[in-house]
Amino acid sequence: MNRAGLCLFAVLGLSLGLASPGFSADLPDGSQLLAQVDAIRFPENFFARITMTTVSPGETDKVMTLDNTHRKSFGSFLEIQAPARSKGTKMLTQEGTLWMYNPKSGSTKPLRLAPRDSFQGSSFSNSDVSKTSFTEEYAGTTEGEDTIETVEFGTVKAWRLRADATTPEAAYGHIILWVRQGDLLPLKFDYYAKSGLLFRQMVLSEYKQLAGRIRATRLEMTSLDKKGTKTVLHIDRMDLRDDIPDTLYNLTNLTK
Repeated sequence: MNRAGLCLFAVLGLSLGLASPGFSADLPDGSQLLAQVDAIRFPENFFARITMTTVSPGETDKVMTLDNTHRKSFGSFLEIQAPARSKGTKMLTQEGTLWMYNPKSGSTKPLRLAPRDSFQGSSFSNSDVSKTSFTEEYAGTTEGEDTIETVEFGTVKAWRLRADATTPEAAYGHIILWVRQGDLLPLKFDYYAKSGLLFRQMVLSEYKQLAGRIRATRLEMTSLDKKGTKTVLHIDRMDLRDDIPDTLYNLTNLTK
């Protein structure tokens, strides 16, 4: 084959996606996809009522109800409503740090919580519950596409998205997300520790109209270091809010 023929073959190969096994011209941009997943999971400013149920072998189910008031660029203000022994416990994210104050503890100072630690004994981490944006701490790369089975939608085509930590404060080393092609609904997440060990797995379901768009209302998290234990987080209610005061996110206000 002469030189002109080789050049033509190379051009045709590229147009057909034959340049290499890793050719990714058809894959969505990972950073944009991660931002879109964030927008589908939660709006920028909202109030949500949440019920968390933790199931462990041989133990009574633990049920907790809490409110989350979130404002973009400020963070999340959480307050436990039930059970009675925990009612009034408040948590606040401020500059990436989660603080907790329990008025029944006898202390007048809030306690700083580690992002990766369990949230109130559940399978979720403190970061999972208090932070609503992946893009603040992770960078997205679209790795490919998979065919996966879901209870709600059956067999679906999904983008496989990898989110790598960009700050030392991130709770995980990286997260693998599967996102349905087309409407980009997030389907399941695998959370990896900074050591590379698979640490938690979450399945999203029960998609409903919520705060202006279709969102998952049921998030089931399994913590792999606790065999047989899982927590279901159910979003009972979510309202868009544009009237959230700045003062709610003041650390001094947390102890009032």
